[in-house]
Amino acid sequence: MVFRLFILFALFITTTFGQDLDYTHTVINKLTSEKFYGRGYVKHGDKIAANYLVDEFKAIGLLPLGNSYFQRFSFPVNTFPKNINLAINGKLLIPGKDFLVHAGSPSIKMNGIRAKNGIMQNANNVLEIDSIDHSTEHIKKNLFLKLHTAKQNLHVQIIDKKLTWTVSTRAIDTAQIQILSSSLLQEIQTIDVAITNKFLANHETQNVIGIIPGTNNVDSFMVITAHYDHLGMMGNKTIFPGANDNASGISMLLNLANYFSKPENKLPYNLVFICFAGEEAGLLGSKFFTDHPLIELKKIRFLINLDLLGTGDEGMMVVNAEIHPKAFQVLDSINTANNYLPLLGKRGKAKNSDHYYFTENGVPAFFCYTLGGINAYHDIYDIASTLPLTRYKETFGLLKDFIIRY
Repeated sequence: MVFRLFILFALFITTTFGQDLDYTHTVINKLTSEKFYGRGYVKHGDKIAANYLVDEFKAIGLLPLGNSYFQRFSFPVNTFPKNINLAINGKLLIPGKDFLVHAGSPSIKMNGIRAKNGIMQNANNVLEIDSIDHSTEHIKKNLFLKLHTAKQNLHVQIIDKKLTWTVSTRAIDTAQIQILSSSLLQEIQTIDVAITNKFLANHETQNVIGIIPGTNNVDSFMVITAHYDHLGMMGNKTIFPGANDNASGISMLLNLANYFSKPENKLPYNLVFICFAGEEAGLLGSKFFTDHPLIELKKIRFLINLDLLGTGDEGMMVVNAEIHPKAFQVLDSINTANNYLPLLGKRGKAKNSDHYYFTENGVPAFFCYTLGGINAYHDIYDIASTLPLTRYKETFGLLKDFIIRY
């Protein structure tokens, strides 16, 4: 009988977490799907993601913090809503795979630019080149072209390292392109390029915020945060899905909300869950919240920011561990007692995610991200199907226990 009860209990635990992991996959697959357009600024990807999160908050049982789940704000951002074309020697290169356009680039169209006697030229303009060395070895490692006409400027750089994109809140004067050296099989003889940008001076977006009220009606808050935005689209076809960055963090936030929303797991103090917009554009959502707080910042007992939580085979890094040693000691003791993760790394203060402006305003906070596994980051390869979720269960257990205990 005892053995049978043990088997039933083990099956219950496995099934319970299996459901959580199924939900995790559902959330990550949803947020990284083509219908969310990379959760950026082309085709309103961030707004689609925000509406999805509100639906999840409602289903879980989170209440709005005030009259709405949204905290709206706006910021400038440069976008590329139309097709982007780059051809070298008549061969079209693939955006995201072979090349990237600088996120701040303006529109540009140059056709029929040819190399002749070491000079790039078209029918109407002679174009200046830096580093006029067209040997194959030089082109694959060091070439940096500066092409200038009367009205347009184009810089082309050939790089060996991986292509890594970003978001720009301004439009620059010169179009810039990075080409992966492995995509060039011969020296550049002709260049054709067509880029269309659209600068949005006031892109409207929103943080998504929900609360689980404490059982003792205590005026104290534990805050869990993660950013839901990503890089969006470069052109109308190339999507940056952002599975690890940061669909993984959002999935963890929702799993924690699911757990603590159950009556038997509710805490004496309030739990606030914030999904930030604008993180990739410069921590803009968290900056807006700390400038316009919906709760008194001094009443936040602790904040945990979740980003890049899709791996963990090498452990987890804790930013701010060195400035909150007592809190880190609690976290580390929980990890050791339960053998959750192989390592908890310690870092000091860093402006690398949405915890930062809370820290600057005196709020005790950790930023947690997992280590090891995939190298995909800010590129087209950060996809749901290759996200390992290696120690996701253990990371959830560690964070859950810390929230309960601290």
